[in-house]
Amino acid sequence: MSEQIKSLLKSLSVLEFLGQYPNGASLQKIAQETAMTKSSAHRILSTFESAGYVTQMSGGRDYRLTMKLLHVGQVALNSDVTGLVKPYLKALQHEINETINFISFDGDNIVFKDKVEPSNASFRTRTYVGLHAPAYCSAAGKCFLAHASMQIKEAYWQRNNHMMEQLTENTILEKSAFLAELERVKERGYAIDDEENEAGISCVAIPVFNQDNMPIYAISVSSLTPRITRLGVEALAGQLANTAQKIQGKLF
Repeated sequence: MSEQIKSLLKSLSVLEFLGQYPNGASLQKIAQETAMTKSSAHRILSTFESAGYVTQMSGGRDYRLTMKLLHVGQVALNSDVTGLVKPYLKALQHEINETINFISFDGDNIVFKDKVEPSNASFRTRTYVGLHAPAYCSAAGKCFLAHASMQIKEAYWQRNNHMMEQLTENTILEKSAFLAELERVKERGYAIDDEENEAGISCVAIPVFNQDNMPIYAISVSSLTPRITRLGVEALAGQLANTAQKIQGKLF
């Protein structure tokens, strides 16, 4: 391995280390934990600071990451799968004229990977790209859990039931009712968030399966409940399913 590559890896290790300390870390701690001299660590930090990726905390000498890395991460996020999927999401949004979401599953949460909204929307949902949200009260989360084994469902419930909140009067917090809802999702092929996360807002979601018939992503439409009702849940599910099929053909 060349010295240049070794130097680059050391520099990256500093960024990764600082990622564990949102409130900052001292030069001494950074050098000690990354196994380099203080002079080497200071040189790397100064370079990142001049490039805008690292800053020193006001009133102290600790270093922390800046928001510039978030921008880089956002570019990376939109350049992988979302770049391939975006045209299908836009086409569906133009067809329905409501907010369309592209979602993945991370641990016990869903992650909004992309979001397409009407340009003239009088109402906008509060979600954003990169948002992590609980699975139990979301249509997309139900899509993932509905196709999981009973063992995985049981483990999910054990890990999360004590943290579940009654966000609205429709939030499902009773285990048997929750598992029954997941069975309905699997049987009919789509999931509904019936004002379970936010009063007045409903969502319909469809899973996107990989070649092993496992749900890897989900696409959903979110809007005010009267609009979802007017458009028709089953009609929306059909439109989502058509888009999911196209995305599956593109990705898998």
